[in-house]
Amino acid sequence: MDENINYEESILLSVRRIMRAIDMHSSYLARQYGLTSPQLICLKKLSGEKELTPGGLAKEVHLSHATVTGIINRLEKKGLVQRTRSTADGRSYLIRLTESGFSMMKSSPSMLQDQFMHELSKLADWEKTMILSSLQKITSILNVESIDAAPVLTTGPVEAPVEKITELLSVDNKNGADQVEGEK
Repeated sequence: MDENINYEESILLSVRRIMRAIDMHSSYLARQYGLTSPQLICLKKLSGEKELTPGGLAKEVHLSHATVTGIINRLEKKGLVQRTRSTADGRSYLIRLTESGFSMMKSSPSMLQDQFMHELSKLADWEKTMILSSLQKITSILNVESIDAAPVLTTGPVEAPVEKITELLSVDNKNGADQVEGEK
């Protein structure tokens, strides 16, 4: 560790690096695939199921029903999912992947959290406990324990359209570049 950087700055720098990595991955998904991480998670869940109700999908991916409804609307406009009335309950809809949706899933990248979870699974229990304890302490210091969050590594509102997320990330990237330039 650099002698000129104290522990607090090092911790803050590590948190910021994590946030930037998530931003960069989200931006990559938006540019390369026109999808957000939550949209990709919903597609992946649907690819393993014949069909799900919007509420069932929301429960499976740990997102609110309203958020999943917005995601379904955007995926349907892209032709990646199809919504049909349930024959068992005419009031509800069933969501399934279209052929385009299945094709997208075959060429889609792995999720950042999939890689993260895989690497975490290799750690000893005591290491996982230390990481969990440290992160819980960070959320406590930031006073954000009560914020409801899905287990999705993405930034911004999960219900935002790809265009808005791309715009937010490009503004963040520009501000970050300006900030770096200003520090030189």
